[in-house]
Amino acid sequence: MSTASTPATPSKKQNPYKKSVNPKKRRITVIVTISLAVAVLVGAVIGVTVANWDEYRQLAADRETVATCYGYEIPYEELRFVTLFYKDALEDKYGAGIWEDPAKAEEHRAELEELVKENLNENYVVLATCKNLGIPTESKDMDKYVDDQMKELRDSFASKKEYRKWMDEHWMTEHYMRFSIGVSFLESAIYYTLLDNNLYQYTQDNIADFRHYVEFSGEYVRVIHVFIENAEGEDPADNLAQAQKISDELCALAGYEERRALMSEYIGSAVNDDLYAVTGDGYYFTHGEMDEDYEEAAFGLEIGEVSKPVVCKGGNYVLMRLTPEEEYIRKNAQTLLNYYHSAALSIYEDQFRPDCVVQFNEYGKSIDLVALQ
Repeated sequence: MSTASTPATPSKKQNPYKKSVNPKKRRITVIVTISLAVAVLVGAVIGVTVANWDEYRQLAADRETVATCYGYEIPYEELRFVTLFYKDALEDKYGAGIWEDPAKAEEHRAELEELVKENLNENYVVLATCKNLGIPTESKDMDKYVDDQMKELRDSFASKKEYRKWMDEHWMTEHYMRFSIGVSFLESAIYYTLLDNNLYQYTQDNIADFRHYVEFSGEYVRVIHVFIENAEGEDPADNLAQAQKISDELCALAGYEERRALMSEYIGSAVNDDLYAVTGDGYYFTHGEMDEDYEEAAFGLEIGEVSKPVVCKGGNYVLMRLTPEEEYIRKNAQTLLNYYHSAALSIYEDQFRPDCVVQFNEYGKSIDLVALQ
């Protein structure tokens, strides 16, 4: 197995509920890159001093198993992190205080539970892929990397108190920090293993061929979009009708440049809820990078065509497919290559996803995610 000193693959799945509504696939990615052997997931010492019995009991509670996935035990601390991550994301989407209002909390319960269940298994997809590729999940090199990265993290704070405050604010324990970021390291190991085994048709060695592939193969699309969010208190039917109106107006224009000009006007207007929508270069991507509905709509368009409203979680997109530009591709070839590798890695991991089903035990089932703090 070939291993890298630092994980080099880009994050594939991003928080979909920040105001920049990017249709990238979802994945929770922790900020630092660390590794930890899977064998120490349950019951290992995390290197902190237990000052009293209450703290010890809290540590034990954090380790208590709430579910299993692919034969691995999922501890309470992982369920708590994922849940609070999405509670915060949904507050960002629908407004602060939704979890304090019983009626609103109940209204968003199903969405929260779906997001948690959908994303709780992501670490174990990586572990399953490692197992199938024969990549060891524990080694001295990984342990040293974990220790070095944790030390670097701690040293970045002025005091232990500030460090602990940061950990608490991010719903994190040292034990879960080591494990979850360790998964990121393991995913990097997967990336390099697949690279060594020639999974990727294009690499740094033939990047000129890759640029030609992006520009001419048809396996890449370049799009711009308008996004209309289904915000709190808005009628989704009204938003869909507005998206349809925009689509109709664009489709009524015969010329490419006329459509693009009107699309740019919409993107720069108050009607567009994606504050990071690109008005010039657009999004370049291949299969496996975006949410399925968005990707299918984009690849279904001819250059210059505008889509019907694409209904995704949270709102509606109207897409226009643009002509690829050689100069942009040349300048951004390395970034596009990184995302091409990331998409290929994601597609490879997807074959193990059906086997990574989270099964809650009785304790896990008894936890009210809405009430979790």
